[in-house]
Amino acid sequence: MKVNFYVRPGKRVHVRRIVFKGNTRTSDEVIRRELRQFEGMWYSQAAIDRSKIRLQRLGFFEDINIETPKVAGTEDQVDVVISLKERSSGSFVFGLGYSQVSGLITSISVQQNNFFGSGDRVGFTVQNNRFVRRLDLSYLDPYFTDDGVSLGYNVVYRELDQSQANIANFTTDNGALQAVFGVPITETDTVGVIFGIDRNQLNVQRGITPDPFVDYIDALGRRTFNAWRTEISWARDSRNAYFNPTRGTFQRVAAEITLPGSTVEYYKLYYQFAKYWPISRSLVLLTSAELGYGDSYGDPVTRSFPVTEPNPFDENGPRIPVLDDNGDPLLRTLTADGLPFFENFYAGGVRSIRGFEDNTLGPTFQFPDSQFRQPLGGAFKTTGTVELIFPTLLDSDTTRVSTFVDFGNVFADVDAFDLGEFRASAGIALQWQAPIGPIILNLSTPLKKKEGDRVERLQFTFGTQF
Repeated sequence: MKVNFYVRPGKRVHVRRIVFKGNTRTSDEVIRRELRQFEGMWYSQAAIDRSKIRLQRLGFFEDINIETPKVAGTEDQVDVVISLKERSSGSFVFGLGYSQVSGLITSISVQQNNFFGSGDRVGFTVQNNRFVRRLDLSYLDPYFTDDGVSLGYNVVYRELDQSQANIANFTTDNGALQAVFGVPITETDTVGVIFGIDRNQLNVQRGITPDPFVDYIDALGRRTFNAWRTEISWARDSRNAYFNPTRGTFQRVAAEITLPGSTVEYYKLYYQFAKYWPISRSLVLLTSAELGYGDSYGDPVTRSFPVTEPNPFDENGPRIPVLDDNGDPLLRTLTADGLPFFENFYAGGVRSIRGFEDNTLGPTFQFPDSQFRQPLGGAFKTTGTVELIFPTLLDSDTTRVSTFVDFGNVFADVDAFDLGEFRASAGIALQWQAPIGPIILNLSTPLKKKEGDRVERLQFTFGTQF
């Protein structure tokens, strides 16, 4: 038999107007610049679908509905009516507490991703207690030019006692100024550039700070580090939503380098990957991974010091040099090489390998007379996640329930990598963009751990939105 197809072409349809409804806070320009369907152009369902995805990825709207009613009295014109339900696009996090060690603890963080409806992002954080002082200011204009080139600035000042973050005992005073640029290459690809200067003063003390960290400082002969820093990145983002994607892929590759002339010359490489696999309407599989590696470039710095011992006749007098078999002063040689310890990677915590305390995985150091291990971090980090998401379980795009398996660890360097040292955990997670604030709640149990690991089965973060 024979099959004939007869196609009767109709009139091509134009879009007369694009109308927005429900955007009481966000200006029309912020919405219009995300559209790929334009007024006066041929109607394209693909362009409308793409426009909806771009609006969803802004994170400004809880619900987006697009209708295309015909224009009365015509057969070849339609209007595009975009109905929007805005969500809170800012966050206000306030913390107040007291402890005998830290005294009064206060923390205020303000983040507005749609500043006065302009689409600009503004952030401000102040934290103060006996051990932590922090001031962060950030601003980003995602459409500095009409082509979508973004421009932003960051101002950072921090005085941190790293031991309060489950890191080894040392303190840092850090200040930085940064300029941030983003250049869109395609619909999904963006190239980013960060250029800045920073100053970092480290305070270490032998007997309290781990010996490898003190030796690094002694080898350099200085505790203040100045750096001209640049970061170049490429990102591809095809996810279909900002808060709870159900399909798409995110990849990011970045290289951070301190330029020649900095106190320490080193680089850090990053790779992030996440892919959402829609299995059904009520089930999505997320696979994600994160890699980090750092090292120094140029010649290592080496210094030698005479070895001394206390004066047996005068404990308060000058120390006595130790002599070798030939009667010459015995020297101790120290080398500063590799990624600086204050730039190490860390793993463990509510946003890393859940089920373990923040930043506690990887190499540790323990003084002979101490019962506690101090996390050192490392120059090589590898973590991964396999997560089953139930996006429609609570019938809200602001809520996500999932079950997960996390795995990975941090290693001193690439040569120390060992699959046998991987840690793993499993559990359930709740993420909720609640009216009172973003909430993340994890309940997990370690699947693979070793003696000395610091386990934390219940983990959560909480903030307040406005």
